[in-house]
Amino acid sequence: METYKTTDIILAACLRLKSYEMVTIEVSGNKGTFVFKDVGQDFVDEYDLGKLLVEPVAFNNMVKHLTTSVRRMNQQN
Repeated sequence: METYKTTDIILAACLRLKSYEMVTIEVSGNKGTFVFKDVGQDFVDEYDLGKLLVEPVAFNNMVKHLTTSVRRMNQQN
């Protein structure tokens, strides 16, 4: 299994909304590194070029969810 790591919460939200499997969140201080399984470079390129489309309300909810997840994990450590 190849993993893809990103600290970009916006990219992480897009990956989740496009059904990529998130393996874990690595927390360091108040920052999270999101680890995904088998992310293709073509997906990241689409994101970087601004060509990726997601549903706006679901996107907003996912960003909130990921932010909350990092905060909770930070409180446990």
